[in-house]
Parts: sequence; structure tokens; C-alpha cells
Amino acid sequence: MTEPKGPNEFVDAAYHLVDEASMVDFYRKWAADYDHQMLNELGYTSPTKIAQQLSQHLPDTESTVFDIGCGTGLTCVFLAAKGYTNLDGIDLSPDMVRVASERGIYRELLVGDVNQALKRNDESYDAVISSGTFTHGHVGPEPLDEIFRILKPGGILACTIHQDLWTTMGFEEKLAAMAAKGIASPVSCEMDSYYKDREPEGWFCVYRKNA
Repeated sequence: MTEPKGPNEFVDAAYHLVDEASMVDFYRKWAADYDHQMLNELGYTSPTKIAQQLSQHLPDTESTVFDIGCGTGLTCVFLAAKGYTNLDGIDLSPDMVRVASERGIYRELLVGDVNQALKRNDESYDAVISSGTFTHGHVGPEPLDEIFRILKPGGILACTIHQDLWTTMGFEEKLAAMAAKGIASPVSCEMDSYYKDREPEGWFCVYRKNA
């Protein structure tokens, strides 16, 4: 499997974390400076792009949205600015969740591993959004079953998936299988860049849960 490579040494180090403890420790050190490094130094555009795509297919700002791997909340900043108020999130890092909570845009935030069962009711969200979670290789396609469980019929999944993991980690196969079983239908899936002025790095996907 080709390993993802980050745009600088710091992000590249994040891509190569090997276990939960090292990830939590890494993001504990990075949380306070994450936004500055990603936005100001690297021109990180992925969260805004995927949020824009979600909003195009989810015009009702009262819709409930669950942010998978929310980090410091960059993905939901755009949605909040557009008037969305029912925003929840989950992330493995307590420190990243703390920074996200300080934004005051989330209804509820959880610290948790998205590789485990999500402590959410069946068919409880109008949409799930995720930027950067399906990137490092730490999270494979397995959470997709849980994501579509918590989506309401007709609900939207908008997420990014790194190109190096699309086939090798089984995302392409998993999404095709879910479509073949009538669980979900693709709305759009396009390659684009995660950072300003860089070549495309991953897939920006929008899927709808079938009724």
C-alpha cells in the first residue's frame, strides 16, 4: 500500500502515527496551533470544500449534522457561518475536541474512536460530514456501516478519502458494495486538492442513504 505523504514534515508525521496513544499525544501537542499551521501556513481548503458540497445537497439549516473526526471544528465553521445550528461532532483527541468546543458552534461534542460503534441512535441525523479522517490509514472503510446506520433515509454523507487509500484500503469496493445492496447511492465523487495550489490528493464524495 502506498502511504499518504503530507504537505510538510509535521503533517507527514501525523500520517504515520501507528496507534491510538501516539495519536492522542501528537494532537495534544498540536491542538493549540493546528488551525494556524493548517490554514495560514499550508492553505488547508478541504474542510470548507466538503462543507460547501454538503450544503448544496442539504439546504435546510435546521438539519442535524454529525461531524466525524471533527478535530478543531474547521469543517463545521463553514456550516455554522451558513446558519446551521444542529451540529454534533466526535474526535479521538480530547484536546482537539476542547478547541472545537471553544468555537461555540457545536450542539454536542464527543471524545471517541470512530472505529468503534457510534453512540448515536439509528436514523438520527440528516447528514454526516468528515474531512481528513479517511486520510492517515488509521481509519478504514469499516465506519461506513455505522455512518449509514445513524443517517436518516435520504440523509447525506459528505466526506474526503485520500487517493492513496481509495483502492488499497477498500473504500472504493465498500462504497460500491453498499450501492449494489441498495443502502446508498452516489451523488458525486470527484478528485480535488486538500490544500491551496496543490495537485489533487483525494476524493470528495457525496452519497445519499436510500429510503
